[in-house]
Amino acid sequence: MYRPSIKSHRTLLVLMILAAGLFYWSENSRVRIRQPNYDLKTQAAQRMLQAIDALRANRAAAGWALDEVNDPNQSALIGERYSLITTDQGELGAKLTSINPNFAAVILQMLVDAGVGKGDKAAVAFTGSFPALNLAVIIACEVLDVEPVIITSVGSSSWGANEAEFTYLDMERILFDQELIHHRTLAASIGGGEDIGRALSRSGRKLIEDAIRRNGAIPIEGRSLQENMAARRQIYREQAQGRPYRIFINVGGGIAVLGSTETAALIPPGLNLEYRQMNYPARGIIFDFWEQAIPIIHLLNVDEIALKYGLPRAPVPLPSVGSGKVFSIERYNLTIATISTVILFSVLLGIVLLDRDKYKLREEGVDPDTLM
Repeated sequence: MYRPSIKSHRTLLVLMILAAGLFYWSENSRVRIRQPNYDLKTQAAQRMLQAIDALRANRAAAGWALDEVNDPNQSALIGERYSLITTDQGELGAKLTSINPNFAAVILQMLVDAGVGKGDKAAVAFTGSFPALNLAVIIACEVLDVEPVIITSVGSSSWGANEAEFTYLDMERILFDQELIHHRTLAASIGGGEDIGRALSRSGRKLIEDAIRRNGAIPIEGRSLQENMAARRQIYREQAQGRPYRIFINVGGGIAVLGSTETAALIPPGLNLEYRQMNYPARGIIFDFWEQAIPIIHLLNVDEIALKYGLPRAPVPLPSVGSGKVFSIERYNLTIATISTVILFSVLLGIVLLDRDKYKLREEGVDPDTLM
């Protein structure tokens, strides 16, 4: 009895094997495509890894025992939960996420996306809460030959640079002296409440003031948040030297920069090219730039930024340099996928045409099963 080839068990089995084979071929033909500026990103991440290694070696030479539980990568960039210079609560997971050296490549990508490049100036605001991100910003700027003008609030949230003898300014100086970075903080405030250390003890404020002096930063010593904000504006203005800033970069939740703690959650993390109209509860230094159509990079919600750029959360061990979709993305080999599709459809078309010819013979009274 005549049965169309397309309904033949043998034909269906062959088609199934063919389709499975072509699928396997296509699935295993995926290739990694390098993203633009791959070499610059790799350079930035490698320099960040060198900085981490240098700080780790410095602490070892100083006889410090790093916390193997809370700093499993032994980075020396994770501080204590509480200390005399701890300004507020911090989340350990976010701090561990930020230590990934590939964050330097992420920040470089943001700068490129903002159109910032060689010879441009960047106004930069740091806190002690994310020392790894601070260093990543400096390195990304230097790789692109961008000049950062840096003001730092030294106080730190939990798990940040909150060791009184090893503040962020100390980390910066160590790396600067070893020529692993070539820019450092110009001026610094105590940070914390009202940017003047409110809620810190007198001893805590004194320890931060000592850190500012021993690291040679210009002290910002206003008696109120408004005075400190005015001092910051003056410094940025003087350092511009008639050249407009092309971007403002903020790391952490400094009150002088954001204006209020509530504002931090209202500014989208990462690169913001356009000002976002909203009834903000207060306006800090960041709005001086944003409202003038100067792009801003807001580095605070670290896990969200990591997710966007394909970096893992709180990785152990540290990822290798060059991992993450900021460096490369995986795509199917379109040539092989096209060839597989053409082969499969050609075979199907051939079977359909063969069945059509046999069906015509049957209509003419010829049994196809009797044909040899």
